[in-house]
Amino acid sequence: MFSMKYNYGSDINSGSYTGSQSASRAESKATSLESQVKRLRADLARSLMISEALWELLRDRAKLTEQDLHKKLYEIDMRDGVLDGQNKRKAQKCPDCKHMVSSRHSVCIYCGKVMDDSVFAI
Repeated sequence: MFSMKYNYGSDINSGSYTGSQSASRAESKATSLESQVKRLRADLARSLMISEALWELLRDRAKLTEQDLHKKLYEIDMRDGVLDGQNKRKAQKCPDCKHMVSSRHSVCIYCGKVMDDSVFAI
């Protein structure tokens, strides 16, 4: 009476195979991201320890105080005009060619003028 052919098996297997591949890729990506986060946490912990050691050396040898440190942190934080615990650089006008240069660039993309040669630029 009905001559329609259903091939459920191949559709389901084909669909689950694609789903399985997607799941496998997602799992691999998640594992990679977990590994990156683990390395970043270790790097951050090491950076914090180095900062602490440097602060203690400065405090002890230069007779600086915690108040001196907090004052300098506030000054640096406010360089971008926002008290948020970050020093985000803003776009600025190139002093040579007068084009606006994105904070992402340490060199003017128009004339090559070095805009930020700080070792702390990210």
